[in-house]
Amino acid sequence: MSGPDERLRSTLFGLVPLDRWPEGDEPSGEPWDGFVRARRHLAAGDQDLAIREWSQVAMVVDLTGGESRHVLQAWQFLRSVNVHPDESIAGQVLGVVVEVTVGDAHDVLAAYADGSVRYLNHAGGATILDAVPPEVAVEAAAVLAAGQVLADQIGPWTEPQLPELPVGSMRLTMLTRGGPRFGQGPDDVLGNDPMAGPVLAAATQLLVAVVGLGDGPA
Repeated sequence: MSGPDERLRSTLFGLVPLDRWPEGDEPSGEPWDGFVRARRHLAAGDQDLAIREWSQVAMVVDLTGGESRHVLQAWQFLRSVNVHPDESIAGQVLGVVVEVTVGDAHDVLAAYADGSVRYLNHAGGATILDAVPPEVAVEAAAVLAAGQVLADQIGPWTEPQLPELPVGSMRLTMLTRGGPRFGQGPDDVLGNDPMAGPVLAAATQLLVAVVGLGDGPA
């Protein structure tokens, strides 16, 4: 799959390559500027200053309750230079992404600890919610809680990118500072897996709540 939807999907996991988070070097405010400074330091051969910038981004965004994906990206870059989070926070789930293949496209639902939700429909529609109403927030929190239980049973993935997801399969990815933790398999297998079941059930309820936002009065 390629095109705009794939580019948006690729931003959901905290695994965007260094040269694309952000794209371009124009000042656009923090924490984006911090990522740009880190990239420049690394290109100039000063890894220590790059590490300092990424660490600062992760700390400040954490403390201010900012966007979870910035924390995930900062830790991806830190891990790439062999800097790893303390065990006490490494496995904390900051996001859960559920992917289901539909033909050669994907339905993707993502919930984050900052309260944001993303839903990408296989037909090309996208719902981006940075501030969600209470009924959606409750369901998103349930997805994160179920994802944490599953993540505690799975080790982190250490490759730069996730593997391809074959047609007829689904994947549950728990996003942590220590790297993504995921399970994937054929729809019927993963759908009947007792560990995956609670995450899928919670994600279904979240999807119903998200879709329901478009059913209210005009």
